[in-house]
Amino acid sequence: MSNIATVNTLISAINHDRFAQIEACHAPGAVFASFRGPTLHDAVAITDWHRQFQRDYADCAYSELEVIEQDDVVAARATIEAKGYDWRPFSQRVLEVFEFGASGEVAARRLYGTLRDIEFDKPAATALADARAFKGGNASATGTAVAQFLAAVAASDREGMGALVHEKFALIDGVYGVAHGLEAALALSGARPKPAFGTLRPTRVIAGEHDAVVEWAIDPARPRLAEWWRLVDGKVRVVEVYWMLREIGVNPFENLAHDRHSRSPIIPG
Repeated sequence: MSNIATVNTLISAINHDRFAQIEACHAPGAVFASFRGPTLHDAVAITDWHRQFQRDYADCAYSELEVIEQDDVVAARATIEAKGYDWRPFSQRVLEVFEFGASGEVAARRLYGTLRDIEFDKPAATALADARAFKGGNASATGTAVAQFLAAVAASDREGMGALVHEKFALIDGVYGVAHGLEAALALSGARPKPAFGTLRPTRVIAGEHDAVVEWAIDPARPRLAEWWRLVDGKVRVVEVYWMLREIGVNPFENLAHDRHSRSPIIPG
């Protein structure tokens, strides 16, 4: 049975501030890790988190929703449109992974994000449009291609990686920038700040017809980043990178006041 309907119900409840429904979608002991933090461990705390989230992200609306489902896991990529403390609109791209229990309720969630109001250069926008327009592929072939690429990464096999990426491959990192071509993407990835200890490893792969999600962490209990891979004709066309912002030392509340400006009518004198 598909769990996508429950994800759609939860997103609709978030969009419309239906907090009782948000709580009902979660198992009592659900675990929620978000780019804003902290990690929460029950449905009531998750609902309270959303009350604060809806205060900071007024008029919140999820748009451009894309979904992949594999077994009891659903991954959703979306753009959040909202208004800040001063009621100015902003957008933020997010990627969320939902794990479901036997009861059909959300047992675990991991919400990754980018910086706000990211603007793509023309090649990146073209790459995304090209990848989104592609309609072929199948989950088995996508999973195989991703597994082969990850094996090449683990072996530092640049030739193997090159054979699996599109000639106009683009890496779009929601914090550290955009790179075009495999060599530039490897350089960008290598320039990211790294922890003093531990090795970044893939913790989950979710494969769809022509898209896939790869989660990475140093400690599996502390999710670090997730990537949305877009394949065209079996080759990796675009990889979008989403982060647990607080986990990497990026303050998700930077330039965000917590006292919302009051809306007051302007009365003619």
